[in-house]
Amino acid sequence: MKIITAYQEFKEFRNTLESISFVPTMGNLHKGHMTLIDKAKSYDAHVSASIFINPLQFNDTSDFNNYPKSLDDDIALLSKHGCDSVFIPDSSILENIKEIKAPDTALYLCGMNRPGHFDGVLTIVNKLFEITKPTRSFFGKKDFQQLTLIKNFVKENNLPVEIISVDTVRELNGLAMSSRNNRLSESDREKASKLYETLSLIKDNSNKLSNEIINKHKDDL
Repeated sequence: MKIITAYQEFKEFRNTLESISFVPTMGNLHKGHMTLIDKAKSYDAHVSASIFINPLQFNDTSDFNNYPKSLDDDIALLSKHGCDSVFIPDSSILENIKEIKAPDTALYLCGMNRPGHFDGVLTIVNKLFEITKPTRSFFGKKDFQQLTLIKNFVKENNLPVEIISVDTVRELNGLAMSSRNNRLSESDREKASKLYETLSLIKDNSNKLSNEIINKHKDDL
């Protein structure tokens, strides 16, 4: 697996490739990320991932500083799953970066409580797309709001990249796999598991829902 850290080098390397399937990540990789890599491998193309913890999408400095890092393990895992190359830029990728503002619809999502988050996401994704020029790029449905905004951004700006969404991968207790899960307490994990169980139950009984049933399940949480 080829490891590239300089974005100019990646641009030059990209010129040698006909097609590229791209998986952008912030590292601390797990089975969910590997599902994206495996999906990317199902296409007849070079498979590349990126690892960059993007400070632009954190509105809490402590959250950024405490974001889990496991670079050596990440590289080993990508190599094991047959990733062809990995792009690991440093903070210089942010120099003179074009700032992208998320649409007003982000304010109806969790952007209301995370000011600047989706601006940061779209800004770095746009930059990574400029560098890697992917034929297609893969995102998990776990971050559905992010996925929706990226799809809309690509469509509205006529970017020549196909956005492919991949189903959420869950732990045995139903909790969606996430790099932040290792910061949850046992109590938090139990609550998250119960929440997924309740939402699934409501979905399975959607044809006979009532306010009484919904309130009962809310009380159980």
